[in-house]
Amino acid sequence: MYFGDRPPPASRTPRQLSPRPRHFTGRAEHLAKLDAVFERAVAEGAPGLVMISGPPGVGKTSLALAWLHRRIARFPDGQLYVDLRGHRIHQPIDVSTVLPRLLHALGVAPETIPGDLAGQTVLFRTVTADRRLAVLCDNAMSAAQVRPLIPASPGSVCLVTSRWRLTSLALDGAEMLPLGPLDTGSALELLGRIVGQERVAAHAAAARELVTAYGRFPLAVCVGAALLASRPGWNVATAASLVISPHTAAADAPEEVSMDTSLDQFYAALPEAARRLYRRLGSHPGPEFETELALAVAESGPAVGDPSGSLATLVEANLLTAVSAGRYRFHDLIHRHAQTRGETEDEPAQRVETERRMMDHYLATANAADAAASPLRRRPEPHYAYPPESTRTFPDIARGIAWFTLEHANLIATQRLAVERGYDEVVWQLADAMWPLFTYLRPHHDWITSHEWGAVAAARIGNPLGEARMRMGLGIALREGGRHAEALTALDEALALRRALDDRRGEGNVLHYVGLTHRHLGDLRRAAACLTEAVELRSEVGDKRGVARGQAELGDLASLRGDHQRAFALLGSALETLMEATAADHGVIARLRRLMGEACLRAGQPAEARAHLEKALVLLSEVGPVFEAGRVHEALAEVAEELEEDETARLHLVRAEEAYTKVGAVSDAQRVARPAAEQA
Repeated sequence: MYFGDRPPPASRTPRQLSPRPRHFTGRAEHLAKLDAVFERAVAEGAPGLVMISGPPGVGKTSLALAWLHRRIARFPDGQLYVDLRGHRIHQPIDVSTVLPRLLHALGVAPETIPGDLAGQTVLFRTVTADRRLAVLCDNAMSAAQVRPLIPASPGSVCLVTSRWRLTSLALDGAEMLPLGPLDTGSALELLGRIVGQERVAAHAAAARELVTAYGRFPLAVCVGAALLASRPGWNVATAASLVISPHTAAADAPEEVSMDTSLDQFYAALPEAARRLYRRLGSHPGPEFETELALAVAESGPAVGDPSGSLATLVEANLLTAVSAGRYRFHDLIHRHAQTRGETEDEPAQRVETERRMMDHYLATANAADAAASPLRRRPEPHYAYPPESTRTFPDIARGIAWFTLEHANLIATQRLAVERGYDEVVWQLADAMWPLFTYLRPHHDWITSHEWGAVAAARIGNPLGEARMRMGLGIALREGGRHAEALTALDEALALRRALDDRRGEGNVLHYVGLTHRHLGDLRRAAACLTEAVELRSEVGDKRGVARGQAELGDLASLRGDHQRAFALLGSALETLMEATAADHGVIARLRRLMGEACLRAGQPAEARAHLEKALVLLSEVGPVFEAGRVHEALAEVAEELEEDETARLHLVRAEEAYTKVGAVSDAQRVARPAAEQA
């Protein structure tokens, strides 16, 4: 199967850490302990592993980030970050969805990543075996979540943060580093950094009382200091008199209750519009979001006036962190507080409207990104509870794919929320709109899960077209994950639905993928039969492009069987049709040129093969770095070998290695590097 352009190049040295904490203070003893752990690991020739535990708001992640940024030069091969969502006890992230993202960031092509956790873990160990990396596993819930993510190489380090003391990690050599609140001096210094040291010094006793009331928790001190800094008319003594000490309110309360009490104080001091937006943003299922999402939920009645101003207020109050231009992040404790305030203060109908506007924002934007990334894909008319007044547009394929890459976790989390709430129309439409995310980035676990959810949802609301699209997408996802028997079952179900709808075009489309699945299984006869039937159906309904795609696959099969005359006839007809119908689709035409070149080479026509392959390279040069360029260079190397041009063959293998490296196809790059080195 061909999906067009491959994913954008993955960085070979990923830099996934958040910025250095702006107001990090104190913790000298803990920083020294981290230094010692790292130096000992280097001396012992093993990766370093540290378990940083402590209550929420105590600064676990800030400590890890501060140390990593100070020692970033020690990890020249990159830094990886993953939020394991352990604070959501019933929704921790599945490690099998994390590892593919980390492997892709390290340069592994998505299509080469195994679909099972065991295979992913082995591959991660292999890929990290000779790299000096830092991995930050944030918000872990269990040792089992962490173990597959520990890099294998000496000189690497894995820092784990958790609210729980994951003592079983000691069996893996982890150093336990429990973290408590700041000492009073550090808490005062932190307060002074935000509100000004002069204001703190002018009311030293009140400042000490204030940070004590905040439990000397860095998060509470930062939020309280932001509140004080935003009120120049207040002095520290005034703030201290207004703050109810968590220890006074609940002497035996756990730290988390104390933090909630402090957050209630900060929340009460916000303007009404900012409080309303804060509550609505609490309904977002992920910790990070873009400005457009905030603007969408601000429209829920009663609307938030000047939502951009309210966003700025929340950032100023340290209730949100601006992680990049137009992008914001909640601390998980603050996120939960915002969600709780919404559940307490907003009417159920208001909360429903907020959630639906949020889902419609993601659905509409995903549809726009899909249109940019897959302009020729046919899709049903979308249905929204709250149709967007204006639709976001993406200028090209690359921008559409970039948005899907950035919003991957949010899209899956939003779909999961729609499943939980029973919004079936949203569930299947989101899966359908995420097609470019799945086909370009190949996150097999999410791809399969999303379409399983979508198929059930579409069936439940009696939408056979939606269910047919979901079943076909599920079949393709299962095939890409190597689960061919299950893929054929899903495709058979999609085929039955298309036939019940008397949808001949859709039936041909499903048969096309049934044929490709049989080809993956090595059954060329059945593959040819299915593809032939698909071409006939598409011809009946005038689907010229579909006919051409089927002819190209049949031509390739004929070439593999040695029927060169038929292969050239089919491939030539397909090329002519596709160039006429989709002249701008360089990726598709370039691939077809490669198939023609390979067919010529099998037929003993190396000069003709070279001509087709060089035309393919010209087309691909206008597309940008893509996986297909490596395939073309490999074919050109075979042509050169046939013509006994050994140096030219070696150069094409080198070019193939470069092309694969640019798109992160590490295994393919290594595969072609070996014969290139042997010929040098």
